[in-house]
Amino acid sequence: MYYNVRVNRTSLTERSKSMALTWQWKDVAGKALIQQTFGDETRDFVLTLYEGNAYLIFMNEYEENGKDMYNVHSFWVDKAHMNRCLGLEKKNPDSYNMYNTPLNKLLKIKLNKAHCQYVKQIVSALVQAFDEIEIEIYNEE
Repeated sequence: MYYNVRVNRTSLTERSKSMALTWQWKDVAGKALIQQTFGDETRDFVLTLYEGNAYLIFMNEYEENGKDMYNVHSFWVDKAHMNRCLGLEKKNPDSYNMYNTPLNKLLKIKLNKAHCQYVKQIVSALVQAFDEIEIEIYNEE
């Protein structure tokens, strides 16, 4: 079963300005541990990663009132968009890593080679973008 989410953002690449994200729930590309700060409170979230029609889709999955719920935390449409989000865009000197700010930190990422075809590119970008991050690669059908 595929799910669609419509996005419309001006900061995205031309290809993705109005794009429907699609993914399959059974094809988990990995997990990510992210730490967010809300005022004085810091909380850790485990996000589920999917590939679908994007480089990577970060999903917050949770249960509310007995129902399975989700929201899209973020996504990378393609390599250029990923580099922009990680502050690796060479053309823009004001570029910053949106996953390494005082309010939002990516601490750990686990990537499933069976459902993520861009593992090498993602790991390479993460190593460039972070001084310290835990990366795990596994292969599970």
